[in-house]
Amino acid sequence: MTPHSPVAQMGDHRNLLPNLNCLGVWQVNEASIYESSHWKTVRQQMFRAPDTDQWENLVVQSVVSYRTGDAAREFFTESTDRWSKCTNHNVNIQLNGRALPAWHSGELTKTDTRLSIPYTRGAGDQTRSCDHVLSVVANLILDIQACKPQQQSEVTQADDIADKIESSLAR
Repeated sequence: MTPHSPVAQMGDHRNLLPNLNCLGVWQVNEASIYESSHWKTVRQQMFRAPDTDQWENLVVQSVVSYRTGDAAREFFTESTDRWSKCTNHNVNIQLNGRALPAWHSGELTKTDTRLSIPYTRGAGDQTRSCDHVLSVVANLILDIQACKPQQQSEVTQADDIADKIESSLAR
């Protein structure tokens, strides 16, 4: 996979998807989702293969830091409420008169420290199976998505990446 340069700012796609409950599921690090939570810093990096808009595999991983663990947990709790309103949901978006890949979210899995939701995007041979994870660790939010060509098995790469980041923080 080809790594892109890390970024230290959030995206803003609320003009494409004004439903803020689903925007946080659809995209990693959305400014309109995080803006009221008073986050401190963000580092995000994207990897694609091939490195084109017609990618087959995609990973976007980020770490958002907060001044306190309580602030990070508060954002996580708010996200739990928003994500639960976007399960089994279809999203169709148009940009400049062209349809973006449609997606359908699945069932939300939640624990005290992690949210995980599978979704599919695209159609036909362009269908990608994805996994989006939001995890809270100390004063950090891990916001990770991973997509690959549609498979019969569940996509768990975002969970795997979150596990690796969490274990490296525990050292």
